[in-house]
Amino acid sequence: MKVKFIPQNIEVDVNPNKSLMHIATENGIHIHSICKGVPSCAECRVKIVDGENNASKPTKAELGLIGTSYYIDGRRLSCQVKCYGPMTVNTQEQLERRDNPAKKIRGFKSQKQYESKAVLDTMILSEKKKDE
Repeated sequence: MKVKFIPQNIEVDVNPNKSLMHIATENGIHIHSICKGVPSCAECRVKIVDGENNASKPTKAELGLIGTSYYIDGRRLSCQVKCYGPMTVNTQEQLERRDNPAKKIRGFKSQKQYESKAVLDTMILSEKKKDE
């Protein structure tokens, strides 16, 4: 039984007692993880391209972190996947993250400069008085 990691085209032997992340890191394949397999960060996402039926089923904790992306594109947390047979795993997202570590900013940049009106203090709200 072997796991093939693409786009690296590296095939390694499967140990069903180890997670996919553990197998990858033992064989020099970079998979980013902040929590080291707890699971709590969802940084170790990979896509199982072939042999998904040879992987362990996603747990509640994994589905809670990944959300609907598992159902949309089949991405899984490599720290939670155990391999029970041959499979092919795409680690392209991990390679992009390694090469481009900065998070993308959502929204837009404006050329105008604004002065902040924020105040560091406790805000006290007054209640409206009911008519008696």
